Amino acid sequence: LCRRSAPAGGDWFVNFGSYTSKSTAETWAARLKPVTGTTVVVAGVKDGKTYYRVRVIGLADRDEGNKVARGLEKALEVSRLWVGQD
Repeated sequence: LCRRSAPAGGDWFVNFGSYTSKSTAETWAARLKPVTGTTVVVAGVKDGKTYYRVRVIGLADRDEGNKVARGLEKALEVSRLWVGQD
């Protein structure tokens, strides 16, 4: 887990991507500059393989999540990001 700053205060998040390489995930996390929220890298295991998810967490609601997602899509020219809730 790699936190860039304290979470903002909400259980909504934007899922940016999932990578098998920790360094790739950390490189993407460092490039993200969300208007709100905190960028983190979270490790998880699926089918015996470790993946590193890059997320923007601490968002107040779905609307804020969508705003952050659309901003990142435009700034980084990536395909549509999904918003979820913990």
